[in-house]
Amino acid sequence: MNRSNTIHIPSLRSFITVTVSLIVTLILLCSFFFYYIRTDRILTTSYEHSVTGQFGQVNQKISDQVDSIDSVIPLYVSNASIAGILEDTAHKPLSSERKIHIEKQMTDLYYSTPLSAKNFTNGIYILNVQGDVFRISTSASPAGSLSGSHELLRDLDQKEHRLTCRMLPSDGKNLYFIRNLFSGNTGSYSGTFIIAVDLEKWLAYCVNGLAPSWFICLYDRDMNLCSSRDMEPQSLELQAALDQGSTAFVSFQELTLCSDAYFTAVQKLDKIQLTAAVAAPKSILFQDLNDTLKTYVLLLACTVLAALLLAVIVSRAVTRPIDRMIYHINQISKGEQASLPPMKMYREFRVWADALNQMLKQLDIYYNDNFQKQLLLKSSEIRALQSQMNPHFLFNVLNTIAWKAQISDQEEIYQMIISLGELLKKNTLSKETDYVRLAQEIEYVKFYVYLQQMRFEDKISCVFQVPDVLMDCMVPTFCIQPLVENAIVHGLEPKDGKGRLIVQVIPSDGRLMEISIIDNGIGFDPIPDIRNIRPSGADAHTHVGLCNLDKRLELLFGPDARLRIDSIPEKCTTISFQIPIRTKEEDHDIQTVSC
Repeated sequence: MNRSNTIHIPSLRSFITVTVSLIVTLILLCSFFFYYIRTDRILTTSYEHSVTGQFGQVNQKISDQVDSIDSVIPLYVSNASIAGILEDTAHKPLSSERKIHIEKQMTDLYYSTPLSAKNFTNGIYILNVQGDVFRISTSASPAGSLSGSHELLRDLDQKEHRLTCRMLPSDGKNLYFIRNLFSGNTGSYSGTFIIAVDLEKWLAYCVNGLAPSWFICLYDRDMNLCSSRDMEPQSLELQAALDQGSTAFVSFQELTLCSDAYFTAVQKLDKIQLTAAVAAPKSILFQDLNDTLKTYVLLLACTVLAALLLAVIVSRAVTRPIDRMIYHINQISKGEQASLPPMKMYREFRVWADALNQMLKQLDIYYNDNFQKQLLLKSSEIRALQSQMNPHFLFNVLNTIAWKAQISDQEEIYQMIISLGELLKKNTLSKETDYVRLAQEIEYVKFYVYLQQMRFEDKISCVFQVPDVLMDCMVPTFCIQPLVENAIVHGLEPKDGKGRLIVQVIPSDGRLMEISIIDNGIGFDPIPDIRNIRPSGADAHTHVGLCNLDKRLELLFGPDARLRIDSIPEKCTTISFQIPIRTKEEDHDIQTVSC
């Protein structure tokens, strides 16, 4: 079975359809990835602005609350009763009546401040240098005794003027804002002001309006406050990952917390010496991105389907005239029509049809011409067969004449007839081969020279200088006789007096033989270019022989084998050529050897 018959070759229509579809799909996919990347960048930038914006609002709320808490302290310090216990340096025991009076003053002052309306303050404490503690409860839960005050005040720098924020390890519900108090007279440390706020309520107030999936983290080296209890592990990882030395500006970055990606923003709050951070899950970004891409993917799918339909339409429009042309070509191959009908759909197909019709006409003309030539060839072969008797008849007649001359003692006539017969015989046989032995070529030349010598009697003498070692080498048929004929007809015949002719064959370079015809005829002046010699008059035959021999040598052996002419007028003229030394012909292949 022919293997080529099993190979599936796609049609032009399917190729165009698939190609157009792939190109459009590739372009749309590239645009999709560009759109995806571009949208991701835009959404990321938008989220960065959103996170930092909401984080700024939260920080502003925290700062406002800190300022609100800090603004309450001067109201208490300016009260005469409270200022009295802070300025009193005498270490006298404080009476219970005076303590109750001062705590009542503290309660009245609290309800006159904005803190009372926000309802996240649990208690207010004032401690003087004598160690007395004054406290009031500001919520349904009574204020504790602040038994852990030594832990809150531990490591507290009494020279620090700023508000600080601390928690008790034993109390996870309250956040304590602490401020050192200083004497208005001496400027020395006079006590400590502490406000206890409900941690959960205060954080809920600060993060009000924040997305439910976000969380706020406030931390320093001693505590970590998180707006959502469920996010406390993420809050601890966030504290460990973020730089403690953040500047006052918001720093935005992407972090992985508990194996989930988050967008985070961090800022140092100098007022309370805490670092604030907000974290938003990145999954929301992908959700928004996917929601954004759903419409685009639907549009992309519709575009691909439309492109596929368009590709089918275009491929059919392009291949329809081709199908029509193939149909008509098949009809022509079956002989049912002679030419293609006009193709009017596209100019290229009309040109193609016209060219094909012109080719069909040329083929028809060529076929008819070739048929006529075949007829003529058959006729010529018949005539050739009919004329084969002529050479044999001529040889028989010449042999009869030679026999008559011999019995009549006409030796010269006998030799001339024999030579002429040999020339005719060799001329007839030489048409069957391209190469002959050098000995045969020299023998043929000797017959020709003998007849010319009989013609001119003793005017021409000829010498053959051919080594015996070269006699069995192969040479082209009739490669020497045309040169001898040219030397006699154009060199020696017009010369006054006797002429001398030398046929010389010598080895050259070990691989070549040089064949030279030397005469002392009238020569050439100037030396002609053999290819430009034009036959004319009586010498047309010899000129044609030289041109044919020159061309034949070039075709057989290359340009180096062409004829060379050297001439000194009236003295010496040499026509020579070089050919490879070759031995007998076997299977049409001539082998080069050293003879």
